[in-house]
Amino acid sequence: MSDIFMILGFALAAYAIVANDSIQTLGTFLSSNSKRPWWTLWIWISGIMVVTVSWGWIVNGGDPAFGRLAAAGKNIAHPKAFGGAITWLFVIPPLCLVILTRMGIPVSTSLLVLTGFKGLVAAQQGKTPKDAVDLFNSMMQKSLVGYAIAFALGLALYWLVIYLMERKVAAERDGEGPHNELHPFWMIFQWGSTGFLWSMWLIQDLANIFVYLPRELSLVGLVCALGGMVLLQGYLFREKGGAIQRVVTTKTNTIDVRSATFIDLLYGMVLLFFKVDYIPKLFAAMDMDVPWPEQMPMSTTWVFLGLLAGREVGIALRLKLRKKKKVSNMIFRDAGKAFLGSAVAVMLALFLPTFIKPVVQARVDAEAVTAEQVEQVSAPATDRPLPEVLAPSE
Repeated sequence: MSDIFMILGFALAAYAIVANDSIQTLGTFLSSNSKRPWWTLWIWISGIMVVTVSWGWIVNGGDPAFGRLAAAGKNIAHPKAFGGAITWLFVIPPLCLVILTRMGIPVSTSLLVLTGFKGLVAAQQGKTPKDAVDLFNSMMQKSLVGYAIAFALGLALYWLVIYLMERKVAAERDGEGPHNELHPFWMIFQWGSTGFLWSMWLIQDLANIFVYLPRELSLVGLVCALGGMVLLQGYLFREKGGAIQRVVTTKTNTIDVRSATFIDLLYGMVLLFFKVDYIPKLFAAMDMDVPWPEQMPMSTTWVFLGLLAGREVGIALRLKLRKKKKVSNMIFRDAGKAFLGSAVAVMLALFLPTFIKPVVQARVDAEAVTAEQVEQVSAPATDRPLPEVLAPSE
């Protein structure tokens, strides 16, 4: 039964995480290529996914999650590694994610899935949810720093330089300027930038999916997992991103190939910065307390929302295409939805473990009882208590 829940949890996580995070990596790609056949986009993105996951599996000794589940002091063990089991409770976090995704809410998948999983694992090990809360705090700290860096990058570049292109795009859209056919270079540039971003996102967020599978995955397991993920990706492209796609389409000029290309490129650069782990390495080189360990998972949702927010503010300050109040309302609305997902993650981490019995302690107790029984059976005859001899009845 544990294997069934393991596969079910993986399937739900794969669907919900890719569907929810499609607004980050694939949202602009989908919106700007909405007139192209969905299967051409699917083949391109699925091919990159197969190559990235397979490469991670090869170079990390069977771990397609790129070591994100083994961060120093924040590792997330698989229940089978210590005699535990994946029960129906482990399915609840990705199930909640599916529901929130269908509602169009951009939730941090890393915070929700990994925190809930960590809390259940800690409970099975006979520990308190403190480990899960510590993991949440570290991931949230890294994610908020990512939001700030992405916001600053988006604001600076769009306010200083890229606003010139956005002004031209807006003029063409409103019919105020000449509309020229785009050079084929833009399509190549966009598909390349999307592929770069998609691979960087996979390196960061594959941990949220493969947390349900053994840390050393067999070749058969890898093939089956990739097959399921490719099929789910096809469904996502056929549905054109679903309800959550509105987070992208409500932003300025996101259906234009040129705008979408720069969003993907900048977002991929921020994720690459965190992939290399420059911040903890810098703190370690300066003999300062490292804010989070290397290979620490993070919320890519917060990074993406930060980039969109900085972009919208930069465009609003330069071009005044939207009122400042409308832009601020949009930013706080997106951030509020992300905070909602973070609150759900904390509640699951604290609430679900109350239903878990520590399997490690139960196993220790069972082994103690078995050892006592074996000792009694194997004890020498002289050491065994003599049976009472009943006196003959008179």
